[in-house]
Amino acid sequence: MGLNNEESVIQWIQDIDIPAALISYSYRTIQKSFAKELSPYHIGWGHFAILMSLYENEGRSQDSLALSRGFDKTMIAKSVVRLEEEGFVHRVTDPDDKRVKRLYLTEKSRNLRHEMEQIGYRMNEFLLRDFGTDESALAMKILRKIALNASEL
Repeated sequence: MGLNNEESVIQWIQDIDIPAALISYSYRTIQKSFAKELSPYHIGWGHFAILMSLYENEGRSQDSLALSRGFDKTMIAKSVVRLEEEGFVHRVTDPDDKRVKRLYLTEKSRNLRHEMEQIGYRMNEFLLRDFGTDESALAMKILRKIALNASEL
């Protein structure tokens, strides 16, 4: 096998019966893939997630973004600073509540929307590539159930 008696990742995946270990492995692997895909834009997964959220709902506050996606407020704040530095977003103080900063896309990020969406589509298509329609629906149902359970931790 060429691994000097070490188990292969494939063998480990096939043998392990620990959901958290499989989810953790999948998360790390997906993160690495996103890092590679996003490196030309000088952003990471968290930045990508913020941009995708703003493409759906521009002008939201940092706090609402954190709450709606389960992100830590500190992570959002640091990520927004990076996105500002890279010219993807700008913050505007809410005229009705000076404590609230609203997030808006720049022309640069608007021009990259299609590319960003394609990165997400490719990842999801790859992850479900060998699934039929019914299997994809079942996988989503199971993953959603796992995420809902995890949200209570």
